[in-house]
Amino acid sequence: CRTKPTDLVFVIDSSRSVRPDEFEKVKVFMSRVIEGLDVGPNSTRVGVINYASAVKNEFSLKTYQTKAGLLQAVRRIEPLSTGTMTGLAIQFAISRAFSDSEGARVRSPNFNKVAIVVTDGRPQDGVQDVSARARAAGIEIFAIGVGRVDMHTLRQIASQPLDDHVDYVESYSVIEKLTHKFQEAFCGTSGCQQAFHMEAVCVIILYPSASLCQGFGSVGAQSSMEDRCSLQLPFKNELEKWVHVKLMRCNKAECRVLHVVPMARHCKHMHTDGPVKLSKTNFLKRCKISRFNFQAENDGVVSDLCATGDHDCEQICISTPGAFKCACKEGFTLNSDGKTCSACNGASGSALDLVFLIDGSKSVRPENFELVKKFINQIVDSLEVSDKQAQVGLVQYSSSVRQEFPLGQFKNKKDIKAAVKKMAYMEKGTMTGQALKYLIDSSFSIINGARPGVPKVGIVFTDGRSQDYITDAAKKAKDLGFRMFAVGVGNAVEDELREIASEPVAEHYFYTADFRTISKIGKKLQMKICIEEDPCECKSIVKFQTKVEDLINSLQRKYILRKLSL
Repeated sequence: CRTKPTDLVFVIDSSRSVRPDEFEKVKVFMSRVIEGLDVGPNSTRVGVINYASAVKNEFSLKTYQTKAGLLQAVRRIEPLSTGTMTGLAIQFAISRAFSDSEGARVRSPNFNKVAIVVTDGRPQDGVQDVSARARAAGIEIFAIGVGRVDMHTLRQIASQPLDDHVDYVESYSVIEKLTHKFQEAFCGTSGCQQAFHMEAVCVIILYPSASLCQGFGSVGAQSSMEDRCSLQLPFKNELEKWVHVKLMRCNKAECRVLHVVPMARHCKHMHTDGPVKLSKTNFLKRCKISRFNFQAENDGVVSDLCATGDHDCEQICISTPGAFKCACKEGFTLNSDGKTCSACNGASGSALDLVFLIDGSKSVRPENFELVKKFINQIVDSLEVSDKQAQVGLVQYSSSVRQEFPLGQFKNKKDIKAAVKKMAYMEKGTMTGQALKYLIDSSFSIINGARPGVPKVGIVFTDGRSQDYITDAAKKAKDLGFRMFAVGVGNAVEDELREIASEPVAEHYFYTADFRTISKIGKKLQMKICIEEDPCECKSIVKFQTKVEDLINSLQRKYILRKLSL
């Protein structure tokens, strides 16, 4: 695409937590973004700030005027490998990088001022005030966090809306995936539409002229925009018979129609050469759509939301006219949310004693502890809870261990989930070894509701290194036949997770850098903790047991007869 003229400055964290190979991946990310830009003195200019405990201006907006020169300069950047002074780096961007003397252009609506901040840690200085000053100076800030970054810091840095300006990746190895987003962000749009071809659907975005928004003089709420603007659209009612029309974003200059979605057979090559007034003639002529008959009511053209991906079904999406419904694959059942699927169908014999062992240490932080509670209830939702099927217990630990509720105390999912929500955060230390010992000695004991002969499953959730010894307790739990899952977040230690997890280890331990993504682990665990009975296997066991019992009885009769004959 042709990018809108932009003054772009990368603000790159190269503190000691960023390993050399990871810093190389940041350089690849910058290079990929630059490759998608129109670089030149009258188009896009690029600068790079490298920071750690100090700030280094690698090159300014005026230094390189060609793409080749920029890419060579990026390859030469070396990490500083000291502290993390993010606030200082942003202040440098305001006072130096975006100054006239360094090649920045005078603020104008004809071009953008953009800063992309990439960091992987908690800053050692303040960022909120300095970021606010940068935004007030007209700098649009994107904040990219990697690994164990502090998400609150990213939100303080970024421009609004935060959903568009804050990004997170679990590791530097996947940061390159954000390249496409930023290439699109810098693309200038012109003309009447853009077209996106997705499977069987062609999505057309129309930009009608401001004259369609009669009486609409300022930015307002979407509802106000629809009242004042969308009703003025020519042939709107006819259009909505055949396509899905969503209206958004009105301002003084224009009112935009987004997501006009006819079936693919009505779309041909898209063409635009300037602003277009939305009318039936221009819609057909200027946007080059053939056979789009607004009068033929029997044509039945509707938006296929399953084909466009505009749904949130976990497994199967079934299209209905203008809507959709979700379904599940064979062997799965649809959960109460109408979207997700569960493999635990509560069949006879699928009894399970499940205990959660939850790290409540101070490093978790209150807001993340709430996400952990949602994670627990996500798994509970997949179970069939009853005296004969699944029982759930909950233990929280920090410097000490506290049983929140034992196995069997609650007889249904509603009561379990309510108790989880009420769980208070302990804070303090991380005594994982002590907690594992409690699981063995108390949680899976008959006195605390465990049932003899029923499979025992433990899910250990932690965000840091244990402050005590875990090896003996972890081994004993597995030796006793407990199926152990280990879930680690943030600073959790992989070796400890693997030590806790049952065999095969790869299927029983999980890690994510960010608490916000633990729901993805929850979905995987929903599948893995299900204990389903194989009827064929059961019949074989019963048959074998019957043969053994018959043999023993036969031997006993022979022994008695022999004794009597003597």
